[in-house]
Amino acid sequence: MGNRAAILKTLLYSEIFNYPLKKEEIYNFLISSHKISEEEIYKTLKFLKKPLKEKNNYFYISSDIARVSERQNKEEKSNKKIKKAKKIIKKISIIPTIKFIGISGALSMKNSEENDDIDIFIISEKDFAWTTRFLVAIFLNLLGSYRTRNSINFADKICLNMILDENSMYFKNKKQNLYVAHEIMQMLPVFNKNETFEKFIGINNWTNNFLPNAKVKKNYYINKKRNTIWDPLIIVLLKVLLAEKVLRFLQFAYMKKHISKETVSNNYLGFHPFDYETYILKTYRNKLKNFGLKY
Repeated sequence: MGNRAAILKTLLYSEIFNYPLKKEEIYNFLISSHKISEEEIYKTLKFLKKPLKEKNNYFYISSDIARVSERQNKEEKSNKKIKKAKKIIKKISIIPTIKFIGISGALSMKNSEENDDIDIFIISEKDFAWTTRFLVAIFLNLLGSYRTRNSINFADKICLNMILDENSMYFKNKKQNLYVAHEIMQMLPVFNKNETFEKFIGINNWTNNFLPNAKVKKNYYINKKRNTIWDPLIIVLLKVLLAEKVLRFLQFAYMKKHISKETVSNNYLGFHPFDYETYILKTYRNKLKNFGLKY
């Protein structure tokens, strides 16, 4: 794949989210089958004209020029949301079964609207995904920060977008696609314990097949090197009480009548009723086709 095609593919993907890119972001999130140097990308950008457009150092293709101002406005709103999210995450991070919490979705790219909720991604202790979901939901309810199925005003409420345990960190088969790769590499890590995030990124190095230049963010808000003295004791107690089995049974019994597109298993919980993955990838393929590019 040539440099021009890689740049166009990258901008066409970001365009789905109405998100013009800076040249550094084009390089970092470059969609390519192999690495291409910054020098080559910047040189190509300099001489690449149509269909490329540029304003205030933001690049885009067919998006309206107003999208540049819109992105800048969203960044301001997103920065405020991230501050709120970090405060909430700091409180729930005391739950001993949690190994990692990251901000995902639009907010991780500072592309949120004022009334948007906050998606978070959680990795739990082995065999404690359902227990973790239950405890986090209780904490968030007490804080008045939990987005429920029936929430009407969900601005700044926390949506438990995905919870998986540390034995289920590897995305296999159909999940190894551009959408999932992008979601992983754009993650904004907030709480990290025992280098769980590094293990997660390492085990999912298949993302290099889609985003070979991408580097994850590692400016953790809370980086916990080891367990507290109480964490292992509480986890042993939860095991003795068969908490995971009981809480899995109770939560699944409550939610099963509402399940549509959500992914629910013993160790992996994905709570998005709308299948964004399929929609985004289909939209992206159509955009590529219109420009004579292959997926």
